[in-house]
Amino acid sequence: MKKSLLPSPSRAPAIKLSHADPSVRHGCPDEAPLMPTALIVEDEPEANLLLSMLVQLRGYRTESAYTGGDALEIVRKAPPDLVFLDLMLPDINGYEVCKALKTRKATSLIPVIMVSARVAAENRGECFGMGADDYIPKPYTPDQIFDALNHASSWNRSLRGPDIEGLIPFNLADEDETLRLMGRFRNILVARTTLDFDETCRIMGALKEIWQDAMGWARRTRHPLETAIGFHVGPDRLAITLRDTSGWLGENHFEPGERWPHAFTTARFDEVVVEEPGRRMTFRKHYPADAPLPS
Repeated sequence: MKKSLLPSPSRAPAIKLSHADPSVRHGCPDEAPLMPTALIVEDEPEANLLLSMLVQLRGYRTESAYTGGDALEIVRKAPPDLVFLDLMLPDINGYEVCKALKTRKATSLIPVIMVSARVAAENRGECFGMGADDYIPKPYTPDQIFDALNHASSWNRSLRGPDIEGLIPFNLADEDETLRLMGRFRNILVARTTLDFDETCRIMGALKEIWQDAMGWARRTRHPLETAIGFHVGPDRLAITLRDTSGWLGENHFEPGERWPHAFTTARFDEVVVEEPGRRMTFRKHYPADAPLPS
């Protein structure tokens, strides 16, 4: 049985809301067009209401779903600006809902914030592997929710314009963070390029093989890892730059297809340029331009 997340009456937020029907939006209809929308996917009514109240305090209107199926139907009809998604749902779990959103071009860039009482490290990593943008364990504090909202807003602002750039550090101390950033990069490729999903997965497979090689070297040598992947996604081309100053990349001088044979060759990059041997190389991929983004 799930524990109630509602605060005690003496600490309840000074805001009045009744339990709403899942099909009814919370908030003032007159303000709705000016407010971003958050979809709250949580099967416990009290927990759903509490999270809705917190999100509304930051200027969002909210819509509630109590099953994964309802959530996907709501998103299909009117995509929200972000989604808070419980991991344990009565029909399909949060992993499957997240996967469904992150593999579709129209919904891949909607921030998905997983909220779960399952705090095992593998659950957090699996959420990021599915493309989730953030993970909040239960019981949470209001500040954790507010921080997640701020991060989601910053992420949405970074996606404006036809070109997107980013950096993925290889963090030995927090591998889940690298997985989270890689998942976001995959979401960008799904949403902003004409690469099909299989092509996108092959590229991500190559990057994960490179990452695992670097992490294995750092553990074996006990040497600090100073390595990162930078990316530039344009309307018709992709550039991925691998940078290393720790000595790992210069450990041997094999061609990328020989050094990382399992996934790298299937990624089919159009060009590999070594700018600085042992320190910097760039992989390029071209694809047809998509229709222009709406202004």
